[in-house]
Amino acid sequence: MIIQAGEDKTSPVNYIKEKVKGLKTVELLAPVGKIENAYAAIENGADAIFVGGKCFNARQYADNFTNDELEAIVRYSKLRAVKVYITVNTLIKQQEIHELFDYLIYLDNLGIDAIISQDLGVVSLVKKYFPQIALHASTQMTAHSVHDVLFLKSLGFKRVVLARELSLKEIKEIIEICSIEIETFIHGALCYSYSGQCLMSSLIGGRSGNRGRCAQPCRMKYNLTENGHMMNSDEYLISLKDMCSIEFLPDLIQCGIHSFKIEGRMKSPEYVASVVKTYRKYIDLIESQSSYKVDLNDIEEVKGVFNRGGFSKGYYFDGDLNHMITPTSPRHMGVKIGTVTQFSPKLKRATILLDGELNPGDGIEIIRKGRESVGTGISKHYEKGLSIQLEFDKYIDAGSEVFLTKNHQLLKQLRNTYLKANRKIPIDLKIVSEVGQPIYIEAAYKTLSVQYKGEILEGASNAPITKENAIRQLTKFGNTSFIPGKIDVKWDETGYIPISKLNEIRRKVLEMMEEKILERSIKKKQDYISPQNHVADQAKTWSAYVTTLEQLEVCINNPQIETIYWDWNYNNEMSLQANELCSKRHKKFYLALPYIMKNKTYKKFAEDLSFWDRTSIDGYLIRNYGQFNLLKSSLKNKNIDYNLNIMNNEAIHLWDAAGAAKLTVSVETTYTELQCMQGNLERIVYGYIPVMTSEQCLLKDHHKCTRMGGEQKVFKLVDRKEAVWGIQTDCEACVMQLLTEKPLVVKHLDELNNKGIKSLRLNFTHESKEETQNVLEAYLAEDMSQIKLIKGVSFKSIE
Repeated sequence: MIIQAGEDKTSPVNYIKEKVKGLKTVELLAPVGKIENAYAAIENGADAIFVGGKCFNARQYADNFTNDELEAIVRYSKLRAVKVYITVNTLIKQQEIHELFDYLIYLDNLGIDAIISQDLGVVSLVKKYFPQIALHASTQMTAHSVHDVLFLKSLGFKRVVLARELSLKEIKEIIEICSIEIETFIHGALCYSYSGQCLMSSLIGGRSGNRGRCAQPCRMKYNLTENGHMMNSDEYLISLKDMCSIEFLPDLIQCGIHSFKIEGRMKSPEYVASVVKTYRKYIDLIESQSSYKVDLNDIEEVKGVFNRGGFSKGYYFDGDLNHMITPTSPRHMGVKIGTVTQFSPKLKRATILLDGELNPGDGIEIIRKGRESVGTGISKHYEKGLSIQLEFDKYIDAGSEVFLTKNHQLLKQLRNTYLKANRKIPIDLKIVSEVGQPIYIEAAYKTLSVQYKGEILEGASNAPITKENAIRQLTKFGNTSFIPGKIDVKWDETGYIPISKLNEIRRKVLEMMEEKILERSIKKKQDYISPQNHVADQAKTWSAYVTTLEQLEVCINNPQIETIYWDWNYNNEMSLQANELCSKRHKKFYLALPYIMKNKTYKKFAEDLSFWDRTSIDGYLIRNYGQFNLLKSSLKNKNIDYNLNIMNNEAIHLWDAAGAAKLTVSVETTYTELQCMQGNLERIVYGYIPVMTSEQCLLKDHHKCTRMGGEQKVFKLVDRKEAVWGIQTDCEACVMQLLTEKPLVVKHLDELNNKGIKSLRLNFTHESKEETQNVLEAYLAEDMSQIKLIKGVSFKSIE
């Protein structure tokens, strides 16, 4: 609990916390997207870093690293006791599996500490060929419940990076039950959608977030409409502020989180230096058992390096989420430095009253309400309190706020924190010398040790080497990665050895210690063997996902539809009616479960799910890992939906082994890629697809929440190109989804007869009875002339 220290806002201490007792050490994990960021993170106190190679990582627009650069980073890190986690956290196409296998061989020999993965195909390969590699489940796996984490643990993950959308209470429950390392984000950018559940960038331009190429459509302007009427004017409605947790860091540590993750592999080294340095300071303060006090100057520094209109607390605490939105600008806002008092259109000159000083090299930005901001660089020094005049091409209203977006002096100070390699590890030395015997030195670091016997110590004729002189020479570690730790010396002061020989001994011992720390075993090269997945010997079948009884009636009256996926929507009464109708028409009936199910939802509907397992339904459509874990002992079929992102045969193999009956492939998979996939597979060929699944809710933000009942209205999101995105809500889970502007439509005959796909699915969401009938007839007749008349969208081939 945060206690405010009085009302004096100018006080450097604005927050005080009680002493936190009995805490375990927490890992501070820093982002590295370029080589300078590695130095910035390590020199400022990171315990571990996460980095990506040139392939298979979710930040393809970061610099990333060649193999030689990765080796240099691993070397630099290990010699400073810093762990290195490699991101292999994109979806893997089937034709990339051999390249991935070779990359995993390289990483295994590199001696990394873990890989961070999203694709179960990676997990399958690691389990079979590289069991010694530790696996961390990426936040892209959307782990948001106890059951999600338990399933991932059963697959062999050592650590799970939770979805950012969890509260402190929900995280604590997961930690108490699951007995696995838990990692959460503590600072940086927040996605509007649950990570791993966003297809918007992929649909718009073929830049898939699941492949590390997100174009960040959430940082664009949108309008919200209600029954076709505009509710706002070009605002950043789905752009979230960055998160900062410094103020409540003790709460996170008390919760038992193992690793604190900082977002920002695309950010500057100065950002990494500032954020890591600040969190290091406060983690150490907590672990020192001191009273917790936050200096507001530290918050201002971090804010000055990067923020989007201030910080939020993320989802850690329950409450109104609207405060997390930054509608004015999605870019770095800096800190407020002044206010425009007047503007002369004739002279194009703004008068600015400064709240703080400006220095040469600084950059400022002025926020213009309803219009693009304007900015300029500073070439002079200006004192706080001055009124200054600067020229701008565009009109600026009096009262407009001025922000310092580039603090030249601060950036220079931060660069100085990592230009020199000051971080070192302590080496304990045991030194023994006796005249007539070789000088013996044992060097030790943690559980590692090396021994060395040097020159024979001769009897001194006139100037013996004293113990003090010997220690001085043998502990001159200079520019190495080491500093002296404990020194245990037994030195014969009647002996003599040249200083040059002592220096040589020291260099040799430190070289041996360095080799010991960097020591790694090169494994025998293995050959990759493709899995032989089970492929059912059956003709192509059709299934339909429906959300209304009207749609259901149309589908079950068509003899070609064999399977119905019914949207449960927590409604047992209507679902039972739907099941009965399917039974009468001899249709297979599957209950489609919600996309998001947190701990409280599992508890609330535990009896309902148990009830359904005792009914005559054929099975379930699984939409998250937790549902599969909950139903693992069920004898009913468990079909996996598209949003669990299946793209390769290794992932198919793993799901087959786990007991899944049928797998819906990712909607991002192309016809050519599907040709290479084998298994009991299903493909969606028509339907409105959620492109974002969010804990945020545009309806709630605009006081239009429909949870309390009342008139149902149609809300849509309109982008700058006038594309319209439908909105649907799961009010029980308090989750909102944005849907494709038009339905996904597969329009080519050869794609409907793909040899790798045994089942084709039509998804109906808000279609009328007539619309459902028209789509059904066109596809089941494979009438391409009619299918091509359906106005739809398709996912472009993704990189």
